[in-house]
Amino acid sequence: MELNLLAEFVQLARYLNFSRTAQELNLTQPTLSRHIVQLEEELGMQLFRRDKQSVTLTEAGALFLPEAGAVLARYEAARRRLQEYRDGMAGSLILGYRWIYGGGPWPRVLQKFRENYPLISVRLVAVQQGESLQDAVAEGMLDAAVTLCAGEPLSACFQGATLCPVPLVAAVGENHPLAGRAAVTPAELARERLLVPQTRGSIGFPALTTALFHSCRVSPAITYSGERVEEALLRVQLDDQVALIPQCYYPDTPQPGLWAAQVAGTTGLFRLTALARADSPNPAVSLFLRLCRAESKQRHMSQLSAPE
Repeated sequence: MELNLLAEFVQLARYLNFSRTAQELNLTQPTLSRHIVQLEEELGMQLFRRDKQSVTLTEAGALFLPEAGAVLARYEAARRRLQEYRDGMAGSLILGYRWIYGGGPWPRVLQKFRENYPLISVRLVAVQQGESLQDAVAEGMLDAAVTLCAGEPLSACFQGATLCPVPLVAAVGENHPLAGRAAVTPAELARERLLVPQTRGSIGFPALTTALFHSCRVSPAITYSGERVEEALLRVQLDDQVALIPQCYYPDTPQPGLWAAQVAGTTGLFRLTALARADSPNPAVSLFLRLCRAESKQRHMSQLSAPE
């Protein structure tokens, strides 16, 4: 049985008019009539009652109609899936991230990506601190990654999309004089004992924070901690120090005994970025980065239109 016969049957059942149906299907009326007779002969059942005044479905035709519609719908769904596959909307994406990047816009982007491209399987790989996400992408272990970058442009070997700027926050104990403040300045922090993560790779927190304070013409006492955020936050509570942490590192949920205030003038110091190799052959990478750029643009437009 040809699918076009089912499609013509469904259309005729909708209009119950040979002339109008033939016009819609760009057929002659005799051709449509011949096709319906052919279908009825194949099924061995009469599907329509015809007379000079009207066309109606027989009981068998009414029974057959939803099944014919379901066959056509399944065929159309299969055709769309093949089209999506041909257009690069199927496949897989291995996406690296750090657990500390749970906040911000990227989980929403990932959810939208899965909704838009259900045929692309996404495998998330949580990379521990001390391991470089950029190196994992460059070496082909990851298709793409969501990572924290400093203010300078990406290397030419990468393509990327900025998801959002990431300021520094100053984490203090609940009894510290700065607790309760929404923002603090580098000059105010220069009087405190500061704790800064000692990082590997290209981010370079120590160099960036030193440059930040030098630009404000202050030279605070800085201690460099290990890379684990939990360690830095614990030392804040035990030693009454102030930890300078990128906002995306600080937990979204309120932390007992801690307070975080944004450090003024650090909005552009870091950025949360989705990146991949510039020569990546994976079509899913381009689709993911395109969605990241759209999210970033929408976020920027929302901020511009927000009332002051």
